[in-house]
Amino acid sequence: MSTSPNSNSRPSDETSVGTLSLVEYPHPALFRKAKPLLRIDNGVRDAVEQMFEIMYDAQGVGLAANQVALPYRMFVVNPTGDPDSGEEQAFLNPTLSRPRGTAIQEEGCLSLPGLRADVRRPQRVIIDAWDLNGQPVRIDLDGFLARVVQHEFDHLEGRLFTDRLPDAASLEVKRDLELLEDIYRGKQSRGELLPEDEIISELDQLEAQRCKP
Repeated sequence: MSTSPNSNSRPSDETSVGTLSLVEYPHPALFRKAKPLLRIDNGVRDAVEQMFEIMYDAQGVGLAANQVALPYRMFVVNPTGDPDSGEEQAFLNPTLSRPRGTAIQEEGCLSLPGLRADVRRPQRVIIDAWDLNGQPVRIDLDGFLARVVQHEFDHLEGRLFTDRLPDAASLEVKRDLELLEDIYRGKQSRGELLPEDEIISELDQLEAQRCKP
């Protein structure tokens, strides 16, 4: 089973994660392996709420903490993309096991706008995680939800769906990735985005708040 985070509250100045926003390739958080949460505080709960809002605004069905520049092992999903469907789930400190079967389906990513490609993944997988109340969760996933969860889990490992493409397909998306990087670096040069060293420093600070005893 994955690491159990303690559920508690801390003073607001320690728990705030601020206003979150979606980050795009090649933001450093997307390549950083997320760390397990040691506690669930008001900041984590606020982050999850914001993540759902960001996901719906972008018309997505899943969003990992890395994608909003948080270095925590957590993600949110709703396979319907409908906030009124009652199918929202937040997974903290997840692990995956017992992959079974194989399926190929087209995937995209909110952090890789405009990119889509066929990705091979297991058809079924078991997820063990913790919910926002600090209670253990185990679900045997199948089909589309299994794919969404695996996609988001990859983010926590610092992987993108493009990393799973065969060589020929990787070459096809290489130019698209280069264009996204050009756009990103342009924003940095204009001061619209922080430089790399400041981003990494912020990630280190966030990690120290909730991932280290």
